[in-house]
Amino acid sequence: MGKTVREIAELMGISSDDLVKEKQRIRDEIKRQNIKTKKSGNKFVIADSDVEKITSALKEKLDKEDSKKKEDNEELLQMIERLKAENSKLKDENKRKDEELVRINSKKDEKDEEIRRLNSKIEKYADDFKEFNDKQLQLNNQQQQLQARILEQTKQLKDSQQKLLDSAEKSSELQDKVDKIENASLWQRITRKFD
Repeated sequence: MGKTVREIAELMGISSDDLVKEKQRIRDEIKRQNIKTKKSGNKFVIADSDVEKITSALKEKLDKEDSKKKEDNEELLQMIERLKAENSKLKDENKRKDEELVRINSKKDEKDEEIRRLNSKIEKYADDFKEFNDKQLQLNNQQQQLQARILEQTKQLKDSQQKLLDSAEKSSELQDKVDKIENASLWQRITRKFD
């Protein structure tokens, strides 16, 4: 008797939304296998023996595509997990840098207080000016070194925060991509067009 392209698509369980796209795939498979069609009224039909060849070939292709999609999704999920772990590591590192910055600032405050105390002594003990002046120069050097360290630590902190923001953005983009793939229609999965 034979079946039309539409009947073959329905036999394969294709939804009405994807019917037009799948009918084209069936036509392409008929051409690929050089299957002869017969005209019955105003429709073309395919012999039942050829219908099995077409459906088998298309199901095999769909199974391969689904398997590939699952592998791609698994890779994306693994990448997201790695990025989450990296984010967590960066957060811990930022916390440690913050604590170190607080300690450095505290030491800086202590040094500043020491400079003020020494300046007061200089005023009180003008005769010992040379000795105290030498101490002040030494403390100023230490302060500059601390300030240089603070600037370096601040730069590292900003770099770490930027990495964290970049990782969060990547994670969001990858999650969006996974969501698009999971919510994609069969045609989008087949053509790999998810936009």
